[in-house]
This record gives sequence, structure tokens and C-alpha cells, in this order.
Amino acid sequence: MGKATQDLRNEHDAILHVFQILDAMLEEKAQKPEPQLRFAGELVNFLKIFADKCHHGKEENYLFAALETAGVPNANGPIGEMLREHQLGRQHIAEMEAALDGQDLAAFKQAARAYQRLLRDHIQKENQVLFVLADRLLDVQKQDELFENFEAWEEQVIGHGVHEALHAQIEAWGKEYLKA
Repeated sequence: MGKATQDLRNEHDAILHVFQILDAMLEEKAQKPEPQLRFAGELVNFLKIFADKCHHGKEENYLFAALETAGVPNANGPIGEMLREHQLGRQHIAEMEAALDGQDLAAFKQAARAYQRLLRDHIQKENQVLFVLADRLLDVQKQDELFENFEAWEEQVIGHGVHEALHAQIEAWGKEYLKA
């Protein structure tokens, strides 16, 4: 397993953990709408920055290009499918954001569930197919180069310390919603 694909897998794990927290929030019946709306707003921000801008940005700008260079097809291939799903995910995030603008918690929950279903399947495909392919096609040097590009992307595109702050937010959500 290469350094770059391991970084992406770690981010997948973080996203899946956030989905566990979201599940707990969606199932909580006694909670008043205000805390749910606050969490929902924070979640949308997290998804836009961490899942889309950071994670999908690394894949779209670096990994997919490296895979295409290594001969993996984009159009009618696995890269094209991943790109299509990234775009569909952005549509679901926009639906969540629109629901929040209208203070419509039911519409938010519907869009959030659709996003979760999409991304859980998407993550499984990437982890079990695309990243396995990348580990086979991209040597250690290329993986290290991609990882360095990923680090620069985080710093330049989402900003210094933002990635760490988002992980701290995940931890805070976990304490609030994943009561043992």
C-alpha cells in the first residue's frame, strides 16, 4: 500500500466515522431541532471542505491524472465513474445546504441519507478497486510524490491547520452524539 493511497484511505475512515455520528444524530428523537440544525450546518461545512475540496480535490487533481498516465481509462472507465459520483455528491451537498437555508430538517435528513448511501458505495469502490489498482500501477516514488502533492494541496487550498481543526471537530461531534 502506497503513502498516497493510505492517506486517502485514512480520509475515507474519517468520513465513515462522521457518517456514524450523522446516523446517531438522525436517529435521535428527543433532541430539539436547534442542535440538529447547528450540527447539520457544521456537517455541510465539513463535507464541503474535508470530503469535497480536500479529499476529492486530491483525487481529481493528482491521483486520477497519475492513473490516466499509467493507462487507466477515464471515459467509460473507473475514473470517469468516480468523477460522476463526485459530482453527484456535490449535488447532494447543495440539497443539504438548501434545506438548511429553508430550516427544513426533514429535507436535510433526506439529502444527507442520499449522500451517505452514495459515498459509502463510492468509498468501497475506491478502497477495493481503484486504490488497489493505484497500488499496483504506481511505484513507491510516484506514491511519495503524490503524497507530497496532497500535503501541498491541503496547505494551499484548505489552509494551514484546517485539516487538524476538522479532525478536532469530528472528535467533538463523537463525544456529543456517540454516547457509549
